[in-house]
Amino acid sequence: MDIKRLAALVVVLGLGAGCLDPGDPGNLVPKTVTEDPTLPRMEISGTILHAERFGDPGAPTVIALHGGPGGDYRGMLPLRALADDGYQVVFFDNRGAGLSQRHDKGIYTYSLYLDDLRQVVDQVTPAGQPFVFIGHSWGAMYATWFINEHGDYGGRLRGAILSDPGAFTKKQLDDYIKRLYGSVSVVREQFNDALWAGQFMSAGDHARADYLALTMALDGAPAEHRDPNNLAPFWRDGAVVAAALFDLADRNGFDWTTHLKEYQHKVLFLRSDLDTSRPLWYQQELASSYADADVVTIPGVGHEMIWERPAEYLADARDYFGTIGFAGVSP
Repeated sequence: MDIKRLAALVVVLGLGAGCLDPGDPGNLVPKTVTEDPTLPRMEISGTILHAERFGDPGAPTVIALHGGPGGDYRGMLPLRALADDGYQVVFFDNRGAGLSQRHDKGIYTYSLYLDDLRQVVDQVTPAGQPFVFIGHSWGAMYATWFINEHGDYGGRLRGAILSDPGAFTKKQLDDYIKRLYGSVSVVREQFNDALWAGQFMSAGDHARADYLALTMALDGAPAEHRDPNNLAPFWRDGAVVAAALFDLADRNGFDWTTHLKEYQHKVLFLRSDLDTSRPLWYQQELASSYADADVVTIPGVGHEMIWERPAEYLADARDYFGTIGFAGVSP
């Protein structure tokens, strides 16, 4: 165990032995939307999501999908600048992730999680507004899962920017995890066994689990080559939902490429050239699952390219929107 993880355990044990209860909201990690009524939110079936919108609600919409699973959208907030181009820009923390409401591990299913994204799309793009996804890491996988299931959603989903996706099939995921972590995965094995062997957790248990997940993920995996002097910020990890989705993948497998060739709109893969877990050849392999996809590399940056190099990222996004004819509303 490294010194950072040891320190995390000491903090948890020390709080529990002292006057502060680590299970009380806000002591270990930021409060969720169910604990802090001032947080911006969105309600969908069976849960409350931490969410924000910027720009004209009636404009063509950019839906940002954060990494993880279990992460939050804080490091994607430079994309707010697209609101000044005449788009509505929507951010939300996935169910059980970031600052969204927490749930027991046993509720999570593939159908539930995919339908969450459909409900978000329908709520933020009423009356058939066109939209695109910008998905980062896990978010790029989430967007691909939606496209494989729903295609262009009745002509409304005009495109997608996929940044450093990890995998579109179970086989790809297993190979990618080996490149990312090597032979050890604290999230999927030791951490999972230690913190949520049972199906039911109190709010305090979620706080403890999320805190330990946060300390283990602070700097990311070495293969991602994040900038230590400009680490992407985040609020809170969702440890239980991350474990639940990995467990679903292990038990059931997945293949989100079965209908991707039917999606006829151009897709842009934006990749970081320093992330050795997602090399160029691999992003090209993933891109080949689509009928029409370009792979563009942002040089000299690691996995957190949206936060570390927002100007270049936004320039590539704007060029792509021009290519596919996805224009914002003029003021």
